[in-house]
Amino acid sequence: MLKEPRPFLLSAISGILLVLIFPRFNFEPLAWFAFIPLFSAMEAKTPQRSALLGFITGMVFYTLGLNWINNTLINFGNLPAVVSFMVLGLLAAYLSFYTALFCYLIRRVCKENRGLFFLFTPVLWTSLEYLRSTHSEFGFSWLGLGYSQFKTLPVIQMAEITGVYGISWLIMLVNAGLYLSWKTWRGREAENGINMGARFLSVTVLVFACWWGYGSVTMNRYTPNTDKNSSLTVGLIQGNVEQFMKWNPVYQKLVMSKYRDLTLAAAQSKPQLIVWPETALPFYYNQHSVGTKFVKDLARQTQTPILFGSPHKENRDGRTIHYNSAYLVSDTGDTQNRYDKIHLVPFGEFVPFRKLLFFVEKMVEMIGDFGRGKEAILFDVAGYQAGVSICYEIIFPDLIRQAVKNGAHFLINITNDAWFGKSPASYQHISMGALRAVENRVPIIRAANTGVSGTIDANGTLRHETELFVEAAKITKITPRQGGLTFYTTYGDVFSWLCLFATGLLAILSRGKE
Repeated sequence: MLKEPRPFLLSAISGILLVLIFPRFNFEPLAWFAFIPLFSAMEAKTPQRSALLGFITGMVFYTLGLNWINNTLINFGNLPAVVSFMVLGLLAAYLSFYTALFCYLIRRVCKENRGLFFLFTPVLWTSLEYLRSTHSEFGFSWLGLGYSQFKTLPVIQMAEITGVYGISWLIMLVNAGLYLSWKTWRGREAENGINMGARFLSVTVLVFACWWGYGSVTMNRYTPNTDKNSSLTVGLIQGNVEQFMKWNPVYQKLVMSKYRDLTLAAAQSKPQLIVWPETALPFYYNQHSVGTKFVKDLARQTQTPILFGSPHKENRDGRTIHYNSAYLVSDTGDTQNRYDKIHLVPFGEFVPFRKLLFFVEKMVEMIGDFGRGKEAILFDVAGYQAGVSICYEIIFPDLIRQAVKNGAHFLINITNDAWFGKSPASYQHISMGALRAVENRVPIIRAANTGVSGTIDANGTLRHETELFVEAAKITKITPRQGGLTFYTTYGDVFSWLCLFATGLLAILSRGKE
């Protein structure tokens, strides 16, 4: 039995609070003090014991927050339940390593220096979150702290400068400030200590108030314009095709019939673009004569361009390479352009460490791993330029900003979230799009096979969201970007690099004072 169960209980409480701030719970106000139990558990602990407490917080948070992975691995990856839970455990342990390192470095660097704790904690968390989110092809920014505030619009507006990582910094700053104020007053220390607590609280409130004020003023500049001349009407098609039907030839005509009927229904509203989801077609476009003719004829019939997802393959050096692609067919039936997915899904489109994980097969039914696209291709739609991302790519800020930097006036995200089932994952997925919209100040339209489809305005507001696992032909209007590029679009993760620099500098200075 544990001699001191209280610290472990407090660590677990922080993990549970973190789960509750994300969809579908959406108790986002809890984020502002979710770490206080963990900080309390770390008091007077060694760096090693603090790391263990941080690891516990991480394991509770990521195991519960990512439990939808079991549905995906068991039902679509065909893994036994025991193996699936092992994979989830390994992923949670990997992500919890960053939380453990966070706690270890706090105790190692800050010790009992409260001023240093206040400065060091937010930049350290931001640095670690940035590193784990952008690490090559294995980067994983899911459940990043800043995403929890996607519904709190005044808070997320600063992302046009700092990116989503600035929101994470603010949340951790408030946690640190509230904790230090509470710790000072709780301890009934000398008057000087009480004054110090008041200073921490004053600075915390001032920073938050300025941040909120900036967001409140800024968000109103990016409300959608209802002027017909500056808006674009788009039809979003949600086919709701079950995963087992997608590549079964028996259902091919049924799938095509679904998309024809939904597209004809949307066309009655005279949209300027119709968008189908990722891999909407159960064949290779341009290599399946009947299917290709079907799409081109439908575009001509509706007199509307259709953007859709379809696999693509080509032979290179004696081997066949598959791509997860998006095509645009014009209202005259001509194929305009093709975008190939750049950032692939681990275990979905390729298996990392294949020799070690020989028992795991990717979930997308193609032979061999997918090829990777090379650049952010733009599509010409009604005089505007559209950038496209496919599924998982929407969670990578630096990748998404490339299309806007290249001249995109709005963004399109096509996805197939059928893998997630009726779990919070689909809602977690679209919530991250809100930060991409604010970072680049462009609207995003999203077509998902089974939901959630919808629109995200340039200020992060979600509109016209569909329900999960229903057929839908949703008509929406967006206001394409008219002004210049944001600081984040132009310069990227400067704020995160500053946090990395500040983390190193504060760590060095603290060593010099020992």
